[in-house]
Amino acid sequence: MDEGHLLWHDASTSASAALATHAQTVLGPGTVTSGRLCPACGSSDHGRPWLRHAGQPVQVSLSRSGPHLLTAIAAREVGVDVETAVIEVLPTLVHAPGEAGDLARAWARKEAVLKARGTGLATPMPAVVLAQERWWDVDAPEGYVAALAVLP
Repeated sequence: MDEGHLLWHDASTSASAALATHAQTVLGPGTVTSGRLCPACGSSDHGRPWLRHAGQPVQVSLSRSGPHLLTAIAAREVGVDVETAVIEVLPTLVHAPGEAGDLARAWARKEAVLKARGTGLATPMPAVVLAQERWWDVDAPEGYVAALAVLP
């Protein structure tokens, strides 16, 4: 589980139900509680997801796009992102100086890294240099791209 365990769900599934299913699939039976916590303002209405399984904290992440929901569980801070394969955004909003290539893949990779760091899009994507990060592309449904990041 060091590199993370992934599970796809239908996007209509609630975050808490998807995370509970994933935790019990990977970790076995046990009481699961989950929620969100914003590191900036302390709100439970938004922010990074958290999960406890059988009373123990578990590192989790989730992402939705179209009809898809992807959850990740890992032993260390984890981030996951799924995006449509074609996005219309200026390259300067995604790429760091010297980076080039597929914008949707770069976006998914960088958002996964930012989720693992716990900052999300509060950190500008060009501040993330993919060559200096630990991420993996994830097999995604047709028309989508996905990435996983786990902090060292």
